[in-house]
Amino acid sequence: MLIPTSTVVAIRCPACDRVEFHVLSLFSFAGGNSAKINCSCGAPVMQVSTREYRNFQVQVRCGMCETRHLWQFQRRDLWSTEVVNLQCDETDLEIGCIGPKEQVKQCIRNHQERSLSEMAEELGFAGYFENPGVSYEMLENLYNIADAGRLSCQCGNQNIEMEIFPNRVELRCGYCRSGGALGTEGEADLTMLRTAWEVQLTGEGLNYRETGAANHSRRSKK
Repeated sequence: MLIPTSTVVAIRCPACDRVEFHVLSLFSFAGGNSAKINCSCGAPVMQVSTREYRNFQVQVRCGMCETRHLWQFQRRDLWSTEVVNLQCDETDLEIGCIGPKEQVKQCIRNHQERSLSEMAEELGFAGYFENPGVSYEMLENLYNIADAGRLSCQCGNQNIEMEIFPNRVELRCGYCRSGGALGTEGEADLTMLRTAWEVQLTGEGLNYRETGAANHSRRSKK
């Protein structure tokens, strides 16, 4: 009987919101050690501990509800041919999964293909926006730009705060307080965002830059 000694963890970082893959080996627990997993940004995201290699305690910092979740698993749950999904207890949203490499990668792909509108329906926010179609597309574009590392402030900070309202999305730098707002009532701001390769916060609003093109500045109220 072949017993796997390594499994793959895909977990969303509560600090930078990126999903990264990590290998978790049974040998990490030799001598009673706990296995600690950090994001590439440096933030701790998961700790796994065990006694006698039978029962495993998984502790995760959750970016959805900003608390810690704790699960108890047996060894055969985490080192097996099946994927274990980790969900936020408060929102029921998936924050990670553990299992064989290819199955974990497929699980993350399936999760990323879900639209914001589908998640909004699940969370009961379907009627929150004045113009849902524009709001969802704008948020997806912003998330894609941010995930590629192209949403930043002119001061160099890339940890941008986002506040969502029924008729607008506000972006703000936590360091220098530069920022601006994107209206979601019509498609004026969305049209600019559709062709933007990079978005930068300034003291006078937001700058959009297209690939190989000059900057386009738009003043937005803070």
